[in-house]
Amino acid sequence: MNRTRRRTWIVFVSLLLGWMANPTLAQYPRSQQQGPQTQTEEPSSPIQKDLRKRMLKASFEELGKEAERLVQLATELKEEVGKASEDTLSITVIRKAEEIESLAKKIKNRMKNL
Repeated sequence: MNRTRRRTWIVFVSLLLGWMANPTLAQYPRSQQQGPQTQTEEPSSPIQKDLRKRMLKASFEELGKEAERLVQLATELKEEVGKASEDTLSITVIRKAEEIESLAKKIKNRMKNL
């Protein structure tokens, strides 16, 4: 009984101290961390604008091709998993899953940089 009572008091005191500390933390301003500020410079000449537009278009088309490949791999993976028994999975299933993961990361990074 003594042990249970001690635990109850420890929990109660901990909660009380946490509750009392909360207003004191609000008094201190939080520092706002800002990441590196990057400014996208607008191309000044029409040639630069045209070049940038072409590069974006090519990158977007490449994204489309990669997305199609991702769908194809996912379909193949689904078929392979359907063929496998519940006790075993083939090495090709694992490799295909890794390839899908790699391609998805590549697409994600490319989209971030668009």
